[in-house]
Amino acid sequence: MSAKQTIHELATRHGIVHEYSQLDERGDKITELADNQVQLDETEWLLVKLGRAEVLTGKENTLLHAQYLQERQK
Repeated sequence: MSAKQTIHELATRHGIVHEYSQLDERGDKITELADNQVQLDETEWLLVKLGRAEVLTGKENTLLHAQYLQERQK
């Protein structure tokens, strides 16, 4: 199973969906003020939400994100 499939499966299993929140808006504003250009796709937002919901540990989240980025480059 790919990292993307794993992330979406975990999100579905735990009832997590990506809906843009005030916290996301605040993060975007901070990023903008820091003059950074970071755009997350839907899968990455689900990964963020899985971390916030403590479905994944920080280490699991980082490893899954790294795998996802690696697969996306192929």
